[in-house]
Amino acid sequence: MHCTIVVDDCNGRRDLVAEHGLSIYLKTPRGNVLFDAGQGICLSHNAHALGLDLGLVDHLVLSHGHYDHSWGIPKVLQEAGRLPLWAHPAFEAPHHTKRGGKLRYCGAHLAKASFDFKPVEGSVEIIEGIWAISVPDEERNPDFAPKDPDLVVPEGTDLISDPLKDDLSLVVKGRFGYSVILGCAHAGAVNILGAASRRFDTKNFYAVIGGMHMEKQSKEFLERSVAALADRFSIAIFRPCHCTGFRAAAMLASAFDVDWAGSGAALEL
Repeated sequence: MHCTIVVDDCNGRRDLVAEHGLSIYLKTPRGNVLFDAGQGICLSHNAHALGLDLGLVDHLVLSHGHYDHSWGIPKVLQEAGRLPLWAHPAFEAPHHTKRGGKLRYCGAHLAKASFDFKPVEGSVEIIEGIWAISVPDEERNPDFAPKDPDLVVPEGTDLISDPLKDDLSLVVKGRFGYSVILGCAHAGAVNILGAASRRFDTKNFYAVIGGMHMEKQSKEFLERSVAALADRFSIAIFRPCHCTGFRAAAMLASAFDVDWAGSGAALEL
């Protein structure tokens, strides 16, 4: 199984373009899976530069309904036609940000008629060796779930903290064992790996790849999370990107083999 970062906030090559977003292309003998599609600004350009054909995508997986993961999906559908879209049923929640007193919609703009919706709750096998998993509220330890006061949803006439129930990740089983691919890990990386550990009966993971939404978190949160990851799981390599933040990546590097997975980064799983 070959994994390529197509879209990230940072470039790994000069011929690629960066944006605030994430898209990861998984090529397998059993089919190709695109995990998220970024904002759509650089998806087509980067895929072409990397020799990846969006028209050969067999399955789309959406980690959650935020714009930086979902707005590129129409670009994929233009090239691949109608596809299965695997996502949590809550991906259409009215996600907003509130910064400086300004409220802005930051959710998905997707017409369900343009794809074959496949709901994900718990764990669902997409193709052999690739599962989408979600972590329900009761399995989310708040000590390890990143907090972001800027993320809100309307409830009646009020605004409440966005619970991001639609957050999901991938678990893949390749020749090196199990790996976990994160979108933003709004449920918390420790909680997600805990759920994967229980559902697949393993504490050993070859790779953890993707965004961890740690950029704005406190030093205490980062230290607590890194310590728990190191104590509870055996992880051969960490490849953070997107919203993880460089400070968090540096702290992860104190306990793991870490390399930033910018656009163009690739590895065998």
